[in-house]
Amino acid sequence: MKTTRRGFGTIALGAAVGAVSGTTVFSQKANAQTRAQHAAGEYDNGIIQLNQNESARGPGPNTMEAIRTHTTRRVGRGYSPDHVNELREGIANYYSLSTANVELATGSTPLLQGSVRAFCDAEKAFVTPMPTYSTSLSTAREIDARAIELSLDSGLGVDLDTLAANASGAGLLYLCNPNNPTGTVHGPQAVERFVRRVMRENPDTYVHIDEAYINYCRPGAIETAVPLAMEFEKVFITRSFSKAHGMAGLRVGYALGQEQTLEKIRNAWGMGDVNMLAAVAALTALEDKEHIAWEAQENAEIREEVIGFFRSRGYEVPDSNTNHIFVNLGMPAAKFREGCLEHKVLVGRDFPPLEQTHCRISLGSREEMKIALEVFSKALA
Repeated sequence: MKTTRRGFGTIALGAAVGAVSGTTVFSQKANAQTRAQHAAGEYDNGIIQLNQNESARGPGPNTMEAIRTHTTRRVGRGYSPDHVNELREGIANYYSLSTANVELATGSTPLLQGSVRAFCDAEKAFVTPMPTYSTSLSTAREIDARAIELSLDSGLGVDLDTLAANASGAGLLYLCNPNNPTGTVHGPQAVERFVRRVMRENPDTYVHIDEAYINYCRPGAIETAVPLAMEFEKVFITRSFSKAHGMAGLRVGYALGQEQTLEKIRNAWGMGDVNMLAAVAALTALEDKEHIAWEAQENAEIREEVIGFFRSRGYEVPDSNTNHIFVNLGMPAAKFREGCLEHKVLVGRDFPPLEQTHCRISLGSREEMKIALEVFSKALA
């Protein structure tokens, strides 16, 4: 499967985008696909969704075929689902680990929630840069754990020195690498220095490194921190099949770490049950290296086009290593979002403390982004 460098093509804006009258609030339910919409060939209520960092291309063809092949009457006898143990073994083999070093979950969300519940409380703080992915912070607030929020550096990157300096007495440090929403990344040497400093100065503090977007990174920008998790009991990694693997609707995520650490996370919060179709899809996707390389290349080309669009108009955009960008628009994200929604393009939510100036935009397909760039021009006018 190959891709070539090309523009977004010519698509008539009027044919694909209609006006939305009035102010509409789109809930999760409103964005969901219905049977009627599927039958009519209309998806997402006709909205181009650039707000949730999902892959516009979905699962690869091998994964889709695996789902079709395994959709049989056997699904009716799936209380002890097939393929889940195979998936755990497949992930372990992929990283040259034991199955005891792999914890499966229905998406990475339960793992984030469980880790905060396991390691944080009123005395042991949860420490996070902001803005970043906020599920862990929300969980800390739910359980009344002490939370420390740190500013990003001037380039919108995570300040690893400041994060490490706040480890004293903390229960858990959170590092999303690459970071959501900014798309910034720290390379392997910087991450290793950070981890070793925390483990040396505060060996009782846990470190969570979230690598949900690692497959979208620019070549050489990052390496997985799994070896550090295998060296240090208090370090663990989370990954997801929702992003580059295009399986957000199937809900499969996993953590990698030492057995006793994963057990604490599992015991603190329910991980859910990965179902048999999701398991066989994830195993197929994991093994399909050709497709994941194509997905990363396709996203990279679209990303450069969209970043170039904004930079050519004088807007600041950090180099992104994800399937989204974070643009300094000099206006509230809500205002830009409303302007785009008038033309049926939905961009990202607010990311405090930068919601008055910055907006996250997920990257759709080439066809979607052709339409979206025209809409962005209107919303910025």
